[in-house]
Amino acid sequence: MQVIKKDNTAEEFIDEKIIDAVKKAAFRCDTMIDDDGLSCIATEVRTRLGDRADVTVAELHELVIAVLSFLQYKQVAEAYAEYRYYKTTYARTFEQLRQDADDVLRLGDRENANYDSSLVSTKGSLIKGYLTKSLYKQFYLSGKEKALIERGDIYIHDLRDMILGCINCCLFDIGHVLKDGFEMSNVQYSEPKTVLSALQVIGDITLVATAQQFGGFTLPELDKVLLPYVMKSLTSARHKYADLGLDAETIARVTARDVERELEQGFQSLELKLNTVPCSRGDFAFTTITFGQWDPVKYTEEERHWLMKISSIMLQVRRNGHGKDGKPVVFPKLVYLYDEKQIAEDKASSELLDEAVKTSAQCMYPDYLSLSSENGSVSEIFQKYGAITSPMGCRAFLSLWQNEDGEAITIGRCNIGAVSLNLPIILKLAQLQHPDSWRTDFWRILDERLEFIRAFFKKRYDIIRNQKCSSNPLAFTQGGFYEGTKSPDDRVGDLVRYMTASFGITALDEATYLWSGQRLVEEGGEFSASVLRHLKEKLQTFKEEDGYLYAIYGTPAESLCATQARQYDRFCADEGVDNVFRHTEHYSPEYFTNSFHVNVTEDITPFEKQDREFIDFHLCEGGHIQYVRLDNPENFAAVKAVIARGMKKGFYQGVNFDSAYCGDCGQHSTNVLFKCPHCGSENLSVISRVCGYLGYSNVNGMSRMNDGKMAEIRNRRSM
Repeated sequence: MQVIKKDNTAEEFIDEKIIDAVKKAAFRCDTMIDDDGLSCIATEVRTRLGDRADVTVAELHELVIAVLSFLQYKQVAEAYAEYRYYKTTYARTFEQLRQDADDVLRLGDRENANYDSSLVSTKGSLIKGYLTKSLYKQFYLSGKEKALIERGDIYIHDLRDMILGCINCCLFDIGHVLKDGFEMSNVQYSEPKTVLSALQVIGDITLVATAQQFGGFTLPELDKVLLPYVMKSLTSARHKYADLGLDAETIARVTARDVERELEQGFQSLELKLNTVPCSRGDFAFTTITFGQWDPVKYTEEERHWLMKISSIMLQVRRNGHGKDGKPVVFPKLVYLYDEKQIAEDKASSELLDEAVKTSAQCMYPDYLSLSSENGSVSEIFQKYGAITSPMGCRAFLSLWQNEDGEAITIGRCNIGAVSLNLPIILKLAQLQHPDSWRTDFWRILDERLEFIRAFFKKRYDIIRNQKCSSNPLAFTQGGFYEGTKSPDDRVGDLVRYMTASFGITALDEATYLWSGQRLVEEGGEFSASVLRHLKEKLQTFKEEDGYLYAIYGTPAESLCATQARQYDRFCADEGVDNVFRHTEHYSPEYFTNSFHVNVTEDITPFEKQDREFIDFHLCEGGHIQYVRLDNPENFAAVKAVIARGMKKGFYQGVNFDSAYCGDCGQHSTNVLFKCPHCGSENLSVISRVCGYLGYSNVNGMSRMNDGKMAEIRNRRSM
């Protein structure tokens, strides 16, 4: 029997094609059909065709739908028909896409502060993202997954990128890529011969590599990566000045001056590139640089001096800003690696810490990561294995993973994505379904949602495992990732064994209120800790059974803070119940609170906030940051005290205020959002903490942040 296709060509009738199509339809409606059932369906289709010589594709589709209904697979028949009549679905979808595109073209998009949607390139990327997101939801998610997403029980982050099969945040091994040269975009690059050229090439690599993934791109321990190139520049400069017949003292002085100038120019170039040139994805490369930790025993006095110089010049460039008035920038995110023993024993390290605190007091960055505390997995891994787990993006962290030799590997690894729970919806659902036993029912529904997320991640791991290495060549063929020196046509394969998947948690403050009638800061954290401990236990079981690295992620919720609040409000309206957050002090229907943090409206001191978030911070090992709001960041001693206390507690610590630059008078000020205190101008560029990273809350009266986040910023007292 021949099947006549739409273009009038013919091919042999094959039962397996019917079976494959039915399997896909069954998946979309979360139905399992065993092999006997599938065989029965194919046999019934062939029986009904009898001894016909041929059949058209259109007839065949209708027959399959009829057979599925006849054999009582009604849900599968509906799913098959939905796919079959895709023109109707596409008409609805493309009408929505047209509306989304019009909105971007006219109004821009503020879902992510990392996008400048006034740019043509960004508009194009956003419109493409609406299409890929729609395609993925329509054809790659099951019916249950779509239903949970639409209601809001779960949120798949970066849904626009899922169809591409790419990875998420990473700790990119830039040192491995640079050493001995590399290939990028079919061009062979030689290893840099100076630190200036190294920084320029690092900027190029960052723009290319970040376009092949979504999420944060970290250049871990960059000071140590740059040290060999500093030494090359020193050697070159010494030879140059020795040939001029200068004395040794003069050679040392001018050589140091030249290399310091190279570092200054290199970091200026890197900052300008990352803040003005979007990568081909349309967003600015969300780059993080970590620095500041070195073992004094492993380096000579000269090397320690230059490790300090590399980082201090990077900090000076950040403080100086750009242009004649020193306008500040937001990228790259800077993170100081705090090793208490090193700081106490090494003068250069102590001086560098003061430079870092001085910079934080002016620019908010750097944030600080504790390596020497008695608390936290990052400190534990560093002290036990000597490996530093740098943060990725705003707050993501990798789980411990050891290679076959027992070494803890951190650099050259990545995350595959995050899926977050909407705890208030899950709680409210339990209260509505089982009013007399809702507290017990909450845990049952929560476990069901965790199983859905688990199943989704298992599919993600399989998709990435089967990607070709040519899809991200710098990572998988040029050594950016651990063991990432495969051939372009190879599959990613077992490299997924060190990739982490994140189970996100948001709105613990709002969930606590629904559970107890008290805010998180009043209730004391008993409920939030019980939720996180429950997740930790479940994820440990999942890890043992699946062989994957799952982690608890304190979701930063940038646009999600507003999305989940809207979803909860809509859910309450659909169910005909009251949304308590519409008329309860400290809460807003416009946004939910980030992850495990206390409400931004709380009137508490920085030390009180550190204490209140301590337990939950350390239960969210796969993604967390602790930050406090400062009213007087110019008080150096106070800033340093907050940071030092955070380091004792094992935090990834940030300090917050609003940093404003006036475009009219050129003055800088802090904790100002809309009007310059020096001249009264509204021509301000204001940098605020978005969630775990910095963004523009005001640029000449406009914001790159969404309305929900801006409402939260206006209410901040403790963030």
